[in-house]
Amino acid sequence: MQHRPTLAEDAKNLALIGGSALAGIVATVALADPGYQASPRPVAEAVPAAPARSYDLVEPLSGANRLYGTVRTRNGQTHTGYLRWDRNEGSWGDLLDLTRIDARGNGLAGVRFGHVDHILATGRNQAVFVFRSGEQATMRGRSSDLGPGMRSLIVTLPRGEGLSGAGAGAGPAAAETKLEWSDIRQVTFRDAPADARPRGGRLHGTLTTASGMAFTGFITWDVDEVLATDMLDGETSAYEYEIPFGAIESIGRNSRRSADVVLHSGERITLSGTNDVDRRNRGITVSDPALGQVKVPWDAFADVRFHGTPSEESRGDFNGGEPLRGTVWTVSGDEVAGTITWDRDETRSWEMLSGHAARVEFDIEFSMIARIEKNGRGSTVVLRDGRSFALDGSNDVGRGNRGVVVTAEGQTYTVNWSDFRELRLDW
Repeated sequence: MQHRPTLAEDAKNLALIGGSALAGIVATVALADPGYQASPRPVAEAVPAAPARSYDLVEPLSGANRLYGTVRTRNGQTHTGYLRWDRNEGSWGDLLDLTRIDARGNGLAGVRFGHVDHILATGRNQAVFVFRSGEQATMRGRSSDLGPGMRSLIVTLPRGEGLSGAGAGAGPAAAETKLEWSDIRQVTFRDAPADARPRGGRLHGTLTTASGMAFTGFITWDVDEVLATDMLDGETSAYEYEIPFGAIESIGRNSRRSADVVLHSGERITLSGTNDVDRRNRGITVSDPALGQVKVPWDAFADVRFHGTPSEESRGDFNGGEPLRGTVWTVSGDEVAGTITWDRDETRSWEMLSGHAARVEFDIEFSMIARIEKNGRGSTVVLRDGRSFALDGSNDVGRGNRGVVVTAEGQTYTVNWSDFRELRLDW
């Protein structure tokens, strides 16, 4: 995202109005601040005095999907509210990228927030994760999700609470508190109060890839923007724009250098010139409740349409994980059933199977998988909802797989990848 002067507080600019075609919340941002850049302005001349422009933000989600909890800091303070983690995670179904540290050694791990009860920071780049099942795992940050590289943890009070004009860190009445990893001792997740509503709705919609695949879920744009109040930056030949995502109906890739943006008002704009709308975009992710997460690079992206959902994913949709159980068939026709260790690494239903298809990066939660069938180059993964994807590009689904271990009645059987044909998981 290209950063330009923005309004000091998004919450200061939201005025709720009733009704929505999506049976949700419609908020209006009144852009009265002369320093705010949402109205188009000439690029090559001084910003003229212009009448204020407003956008209608369509927020069709109630907020049941939003991360909520209490952060205890190293100096003993506590902050409770909606959580925005490392800028690009804000829902129970969003994925933390981690490295697991245990008796099996270090291994890549991903976990969706909804499975976690609390996180205890134990080092500069390390934390103990306690799952809702009661199990624990020591994790190290793999990207910027843990450690000093984390792009802050923002705690925001529900709409209507706190001092809307107070800045972050202004005291217990501040609407927003920004914390760094070094500030954090423990984060405890819980359901938001029944009457609480977030100040910004989570982006949700359907993304279609250039190859024709479609994924519906919570959208993160350019590994950065996740809320209806976040801004899409771009330029035309005459103006620069900052448009709230909540005002956008759809975004389509026009070329490597531009995108077509359609607003809920019906206005259409072709934008270029920033990493939000050209090949410098760092990727669009979809937290798909029935899959896990996919990450789509710009060259594989076709379009996204923002919309609501009749059933929001909430914390109650996650159980903290359980052991993998299923039946393995070999190429010679033998079968063995029991608890499963996949690739001699993954043992729990919250863990992720990784792979690629048509330049799209997949992280599929094992709890969403019905079966895995080896094919010529990789594996066909069939989900419980009937979708299937032919994946390759990782040791989870290809020749680098270290084998499938099955434990049954005290006996352990190892099926090498060359002998493996199919796994069917029990649910």
